[in-house]
Amino acid sequence: MNKIYLILILFSFVGIIFANIEKAEVSCTCDENCNDGNQCTLDKCNNGCCSNTLINVNDNNACTVDTCNPKTGISHTPVNCDDGNSCTADSCLCDKGCQHVPIACDDHNACTVDSCSNSTGCCHTPLSCDDNNPCTVDSCSNSTGCCHTPINVDDHNACTEDKCTQSGGVTHTPICCDDNNACTVDSCSNSTGCVHTPLACDDHNACTVDSCSNSTGCCHTPLSCDDNNPCTVDSCSNSTGCCHTPINVDDHNACTEDKCTQSGGVTHTPICCDDNNACTVDSCSNSTGCVHTPLACDDHNACTVDSCSNSTGCCHTPLSCDDNNPCTVDSCSNSTGCCHTPINVDDHNACTEDKCTQSGGVTHTPICCDDNNACTVDSCSNSTGCVHTPLCCDDNNKCTVDSCSNSTGCVHSPMSCDDNNACTVDSCSNSTGCCHTPLSCDDNNPCTIDSCSNSTGCCHTPINVDDHNACTEDKCTPNGVTHTPICCDDNNPCTIDSCSNSTGCVHTPMSCDDRNPCTSDFCSWEKGCQHTPLSCNDFNACTIDSCTNSTGCLHTPVCCDDNNACTVDSCSNSTGCVHTPLACDDHNACTVDSCSNSTGCCHTPLSCDDNNPCTVDSCSNSTGCCHTPINVDDHNACTEDKCTQSGGVTHTPICCDDHNSCTVDSCSNSTGCVHTQINCDDNNKCTVDSCSNSTGCVHTPLCCDDNNPCTVDSCSNSTGCCHTPINVDDHNPCTEDKCTQSGGVTHTPICCDDNNACTVDSCSNSTGCTHTPLKCDDNNPCTIDSCSNKTGCVHTPMNCDDGNFCTVDSCCSTGCTHTPIVVDDGNPCTVDSCCNSTGVIHTPVDCNDNNILTCDYCSVKQGGKCVHVPITQCKIFGKCGDDL
Repeated sequence: MNKIYLILILFSFVGIIFANIEKAEVSCTCDENCNDGNQCTLDKCNNGCCSNTLINVNDNNACTVDTCNPKTGISHTPVNCDDGNSCTADSCLCDKGCQHVPIACDDHNACTVDSCSNSTGCCHTPLSCDDNNPCTVDSCSNSTGCCHTPINVDDHNACTEDKCTQSGGVTHTPICCDDNNACTVDSCSNSTGCVHTPLACDDHNACTVDSCSNSTGCCHTPLSCDDNNPCTVDSCSNSTGCCHTPINVDDHNACTEDKCTQSGGVTHTPICCDDNNACTVDSCSNSTGCVHTPLACDDHNACTVDSCSNSTGCCHTPLSCDDNNPCTVDSCSNSTGCCHTPINVDDHNACTEDKCTQSGGVTHTPICCDDNNACTVDSCSNSTGCVHTPLCCDDNNKCTVDSCSNSTGCVHSPMSCDDNNACTVDSCSNSTGCCHTPLSCDDNNPCTIDSCSNSTGCCHTPINVDDHNACTEDKCTPNGVTHTPICCDDNNPCTIDSCSNSTGCVHTPMSCDDRNPCTSDFCSWEKGCQHTPLSCNDFNACTIDSCTNSTGCLHTPVCCDDNNACTVDSCSNSTGCVHTPLACDDHNACTVDSCSNSTGCCHTPLSCDDNNPCTVDSCSNSTGCCHTPINVDDHNACTEDKCTQSGGVTHTPICCDDHNSCTVDSCSNSTGCVHTQINCDDNNKCTVDSCSNSTGCVHTPLCCDDNNPCTVDSCSNSTGCCHTPINVDDHNPCTEDKCTQSGGVTHTPICCDDNNACTVDSCSNSTGCTHTPLKCDDNNPCTIDSCSNKTGCVHTPMNCDDGNFCTVDSCCSTGCTHTPIVVDDGNPCTVDSCCNSTGVIHTPVDCNDNNILTCDYCSVKQGGKCVHVPITQCKIFGKCGDDL
């Protein structure tokens, strides 16, 4: 066919050439004079001579045969691309020509073998999945293909060995769990398998060492508790083990030294509390031991230096207040100590009457301070006026209580030294004061503890002979303490007799275990240990019950295999063997399911052929046979697709001519007919391009007048209309330049005010508006300088508060300063500190010595020293503290 078209085209060209030769000499005045009656030539009159040029018939479409008939003109005949092969999709591309694309025969079913026949098209042959293995179930999945699932031989019993034999049957063989170890109890759990439970050999007796022999079983060896120490009592407790209880030598008297001698006797030697110090009062407390009470040497006179000599006792040395300064008046106050008052002509002295004489001199006349009280030394204080200092009546005799009578003066009354303690002999020494000598209470009896009660005197308490051992009889003889063991035999053959230090005699039931797990062991008062045979019936129809001397009861599983591959064999504890029919349904609609007694389940593939060449036959595991119509779509929108009676597929080209001169007609394999608008763009932005359905492209000149006197109008072939603004720029950024309606140019000065009080606004001909930041620094380190856009510079006083109550905050030339505050309150009896969150704290000094026989206080006179005055003195004076 293609050869015939080429011959016709050749004849047409030859005829045209001859026609041109014949008319080459024809003269003309217009194109109509040159018409040669041939539809295949373009007739023109050029300079009076006719030319008949052959028309180009090529439409640049490889899918058409292009020819020209002198009578009828140009024709474009579609090319026939059918290659007669049912396994290709035939089509034609305008730029490449005929295309023969192999069709996809994949039915996305892994259970078919896909192929293609040139005559009939796609074939889908079912896949054979038989692996000739009797121990697998063969099937096919549309998504993954053949499946060979092993037969499940697991009977979910860990006590059997499960496997599949050559004949296809399943066997469940019981496993052996004996580990030949006398120290374990062997059994089998259906869920976990063999269990070897360690034998419990603990006899819960801490006085035996428990162990186990793999051959003989449990052993209980008695524990030895002898520590070879004569000062301890050795015993053993069934609950805690060995006990080594020290012999109790403590007589609960801190005034004796207690110890245990080699012979086992207890001694209590009185201790010596004399520290050879005249500045302490020595004694001994039964509860705490030696007590050395400091001697109180304070004479409560700030004008003496109080001290104590270890050899002689208290000393009171007068204080020297001379500061060798002729400009001060030196004195001493019994209550406050030395005073050095500066001489002051503006005297502010309450002890003088100040006046000015006519001669202009200053006189200071002393005032009279006599209060007519024999118990005060009258003087005058420059700051407060008259001072009446209590008279010091101390006669340096520690055996008198010193006082004063307002009329007669000092009085010295004898002191009472009775300390109300029956354990001391009371006396008084002029140099040291009251003496309380401890009373001796030793009665030379080794069976009593000698002590003394402050209220009743000597006490002779019988010694405690209890050694806290319930296994001994305790008593005291003139030779000391004895602990005789007691007898615990209860004459019972079924108990082991022993003694516990804590509870006394213990009668532990005897163990009659004969190490034979096949007997029940117990003890009879008359006969002793008895061993009765044990019953091993576990009431389980699935076991054979027996008993061995080594392991005890055995429950051997019954074998329930019936050698039938079509049953699942199991056992019921109540009824025995159970043979449940095997479920052979493989839930595959593509197989016929059955069961053979010798081989088990069979799954025969189902035949789904419907003898219809226009369907693809397959099978779904869930629904069964499927007959899917053959897909005749060649995915080419330029053909009409269908299936014929013979089973072949045909693809007929469609016609796309829309008879419109403004479109190019073609066909797209993906979308079908395409009518592409002819591109009439002449690439000239100065014409308006359009198209007429009858005549084709039209190019109309473009009008660019914008009626604006401030622009110059023109047109560029590449960009189109141009409206260039008149240049009004005077190159001065401080003016606003524009063009008015009349065509004139104006240059209006601009406003540079940015409404910001923090900038200085101006305009530069070179750069335009400038906004210089305002300088707000006032050179004051105690202000924070800033600027408000509305009001200008702001100088805010700096906040120096550091949130610390222990500093004084201020601001100076260098900025914030935080000076620590003074916390000293001038009182030596307070601990002064400061807490950052709350401020100054004055905590009183704690002078409590936890002794109820003393009055405790802090002495301001002695610079904060703690003073502990015997409570008897406080009671005598009725006062306590610095006012004592």
